[in-house]
Amino acid sequence: MLTPFKFLSFKPKVLLFFILVLTVSVNAYGKQNDSKFRKVEATGRAILIDGNLEVSRKRAIEDALYIAALKGGAKVRGFSAIGADTIINEQSVVRAASKVIDFKIIKETQDKEFISIKISAIVGNNLLSQNCKIRPINISLFKGHIQVDTNVPSNLARKMPMWFDNFYEIITNSPNVAALDYRTKSIERVIKSQKNATFNYTALTNGIPYVQAGDYSLVPHLSLTKNNSETGLYSNFIIKTTFKIYKGSSFKLLPLKNYNYSFNYNVDSKFQFLRNVSTLNTIEIDKSLKLHLGDVAKKFFKDLYCRPLEGKLSFINSELSVDLGYKQGLKEKQIGIVRGLKIKNSMLSDSSVILHAENINENKSKLLPLNDNIKLESLHNLTIEFVE
Repeated sequence: MLTPFKFLSFKPKVLLFFILVLTVSVNAYGKQNDSKFRKVEATGRAILIDGNLEVSRKRAIEDALYIAALKGGAKVRGFSAIGADTIINEQSVVRAASKVIDFKIIKETQDKEFISIKISAIVGNNLLSQNCKIRPINISLFKGHIQVDTNVPSNLARKMPMWFDNFYEIITNSPNVAALDYRTKSIERVIKSQKNATFNYTALTNGIPYVQAGDYSLVPHLSLTKNNSETGLYSNFIIKTTFKIYKGSSFKLLPLKNYNYSFNYNVDSKFQFLRNVSTLNTIEIDKSLKLHLGDVAKKFFKDLYCRPLEGKLSFINSELSVDLGYKQGLKEKQIGIVRGLKIKNSMLSDSSVILHAENINENKSKLLPLNDNIKLESLHNLTIEFVE
């Protein structure tokens, strides 16, 4: 039996190397979670260079940043050089699996030969959309629409208003959901009223529904049509549920959500008797459709849970705040990221600012930066994205 590499021909004093590349992911300091941002501390060191303290400080900070990134997780790439059935050389390269989002210097010391700099840093990555944590959802339910095709039997058409009301009730009674029932109000009028409070007298006297940042508005549409693509023995009908979802006080329209439910109703025949004896009991349709609408509501809210919690920053009276609070699920010390800033003298290639929440109120919270050198007024009117 041939042992490994015996089939290879070797020349005298010449080794043929087989390179085995191995890639593994390990967590050097704890369990790695792609959707988490962690606060860590790290100390970097560098040799003091005579007459050039800034270069030494920069190298010490770079060392600390690398160590901090490793604390978020590490990737090890290794290879072995094998000759004559024997491993003669093993090497590995350690790279950080996370990156430093923001940091601040908390301590700096020097001795005769070295400078040491200790930093506090936030490490993580950009997979924010994968958090999908259950949090409070505040949703305003506005006037929806019902559409029934002319070829739908009358006893099915008469069921549509009840099915439509069932959907509103399912949304209202969903767990972790605070729903405001504005089903008699048109969202178009509300949007106009919020942009201009003098839009009409009715809006002023009856009150204008206000949607807070981080909350949602929903306009459902329910349609019932005959499925003409089905050519079987039974007539088939489709109930399509379509959601128009608006985000925050700016009423930003999110992508439409569509959910279909089809059912056989009766034998598709020209004979009235066959149609009558084969007609499905509408009570059974009611039960199965209610289960379907319950599943629709679960999928709908799961999608909202996976959307990042965003708010607008305000700098007023020397304080930085965000238009979110515990009503939207914001927690004490929860981390938020402001992206796309150009920070002078930043050691980070992708400059972002880390803020954390404190003094959480119902719909408003105070924010403090990780880096004390950030000018808070420069963050006014910017968007912050919170992570778990």
